[in-house]
Amino acid sequence: MKRYINREISWLKFNARVLQEAADENVPLLERIRFLGIYSNNLDEFYSVRYSAIIRSIQLKDVDKVYSNIVPGQSDEELIEEINSIVTKQREKYDQLYEELFTQLEEHNIFVIDDTTLPIKYKEYITEYFNDEVIHNVGVFVLNDKIKVPPLRDGSFYLAVKMTTSEGPEYALIIVPTHLFDRFILLPKWGQKYYVMYLEDIIRYHLNEIFRTFEYETIEAHSIKISRDSELNFDNDLEHSLYEKVIHSLEERKTGEPVRLVYDRTIAPDTLNFFLEKLNLDDYDSIIPGGKYHNKRDLIGFPSFGIEGLTYDKIKPIVQKRPTQYKSYFKAFTEHDEMIFAPYQDYSLLLKFLREAAIDPKVKKIKLTVYRVAKDSQIMHSLINAAMNGKEVTAILELRARFDESNNAMWSKKLQEAGVNVIFGVPGLKVHSKIGYIERLPEEGIAERFAIISTGNFHAKTAKIYTDYTYITSNPGITKEIDQVFKFFDKNYLIQTYHHLMVSPHGTRNKIIKAIKREIKNQKSGLEAEINMKLNSLADKEIIDLLYKASQKGVKIRLVVRGVNCLIPGKKGLSENIECVSVIDKFLEHPRIYWFKNAGEDKVYISSADMMTRNLDYRVEVACPIYDQNIKKIIIDTFNLSFHDNVKARIIDENESLTYRSNEEVANRSQFSTYEYLQKLNEEINED
Repeated sequence: MKRYINREISWLKFNARVLQEAADENVPLLERIRFLGIYSNNLDEFYSVRYSAIIRSIQLKDVDKVYSNIVPGQSDEELIEEINSIVTKQREKYDQLYEELFTQLEEHNIFVIDDTTLPIKYKEYITEYFNDEVIHNVGVFVLNDKIKVPPLRDGSFYLAVKMTTSEGPEYALIIVPTHLFDRFILLPKWGQKYYVMYLEDIIRYHLNEIFRTFEYETIEAHSIKISRDSELNFDNDLEHSLYEKVIHSLEERKTGEPVRLVYDRTIAPDTLNFFLEKLNLDDYDSIIPGGKYHNKRDLIGFPSFGIEGLTYDKIKPIVQKRPTQYKSYFKAFTEHDEMIFAPYQDYSLLLKFLREAAIDPKVKKIKLTVYRVAKDSQIMHSLINAAMNGKEVTAILELRARFDESNNAMWSKKLQEAGVNVIFGVPGLKVHSKIGYIERLPEEGIAERFAIISTGNFHAKTAKIYTDYTYITSNPGITKEIDQVFKFFDKNYLIQTYHHLMVSPHGTRNKIIKAIKREIKNQKSGLEAEINMKLNSLADKEIIDLLYKASQKGVKIRLVVRGVNCLIPGKKGLSENIECVSVIDKFLEHPRIYWFKNAGEDKVYISSADMMTRNLDYRVEVACPIYDQNIKKIIIDTFNLSFHDNVKARIIDENESLTYRSNEEVANRSQFSTYEYLQKLNEEINED
């Protein structure tokens, strides 16, 4: 009996659900185009991270195996074949959707033109723009059999140029400078019509200008893009700091092993072969024909044009009135715990709290974990401000947050220069927890302690598009243990004991196992028993097997899993008491919730940790119990809204992941109904 779905295959099914949003005619047109960008961005990261791990496993064989397949009997080579087959089919659907959606743009007077369809009226404008702005930033490499291709950077893309001459073909490579320019160049509006050009088409239009000194009969340029292994390599060299190792590894990443080449399928065979040979792509590399344009992740930033109905209406975040009724946020959070459910509720409440802490003379200590933050982060500026005001400020900064290493390295220098005590994580463990601690000492009385626990990063920009809980509490048990976690960062040879929190890597797994077993015991005793989890990913074999056991003992299990799910729900004799849905909609679902019925005395946790081996055993993660009954009810109610979504929820089972849940109940699009639910709650609080 099949017991598991391979993690990579499940991930590809998740990305198919993203592509499904692009195909949904009920989604506004420009949002559909942006979902194409999200799909591409996801796939790029998949090849750089997951696919490359399998390739390394094949190459290393049993010497230093880096990939573990949860599905018994399937070889890495067979998995690679299955992945490439699925991606090829998805790309066909993708290309079809791309053509359809860009044709639909014309119905709204939006025209995407290229170097072959440029109207005469824009030729002077484009040439002036190219000569004034672009040409000075275009890198060109002329190649031959003896000259090596310069390292093609992961994520960048290029134009492969072929010039036909009387003596044979000559080749060159153009770097498309999307790091300096918007990918989509909006031309001056003409009447009621909007015209847009891809940056590379402006370059194509001026090939004769770029290569004016060359003698050729014809010239053509086709796009190519490479994905490289993004794994950072850290040796055991004790003479160099983690900061130095990360900076060095970031440079190595730029020239890491290529794992995928995407090329314009209309490229001449001899041009393609020339570059394949130059790039030394081997049998395990994925060589994929595509359309004229690559790096379609840039579609996320496709212009909006301000045309009504083409994008989702922006919601106005709910301003929670209760905290603002106090002169001080410290006073407010002493009397009431608060929770921000972004993006529905105003995330600036947290920013204002940290800003107040930074300038309050009675605040003595501020501690915060930093995994991903904005490039211009208000939270980081608050920490700097606090340190400059003489407070003891500690930032646990994870330099190894994938694809944010450079940004975090930049912030580490700024924080240190301001006097912040920066701790670069824990040796051998990624610090993925999202927690904060503030200690305030009034002139009279005992110290006041406050804890911040979030399911997502302290990132004001993603708080507008990711759904996440951020909990602020002065509960003495929780604040004491959050402080203990920070002490562990400073002296990680000391193993702490936690009565309230679940903390990885030393406690979360065991506490989750005990909680599941308690539900099994309660079911046997005729007590209320149920397990509910909302996750990004469910892939840990031990947890999956225990959930199977709970299902077989009659425990009802409800799962909302956005992405990877290696568990097979609803399978007779294995998991018939397990239901699972995945919600893909306007916002990215990101919270982690563990809710155990516990014989009628609900235990509810919010967490930074998914049910994955890496989160349970190889990262520092924190799950926090919710003791405030009002907040607990909000989490339970919003979980139920997600689970019972009958508009954007897909049913997950052994065979399906794209079937929408449909029933005769009142329409419940959970992201919209959650916003309405929280609005109503806020109004009731105001009336009280």
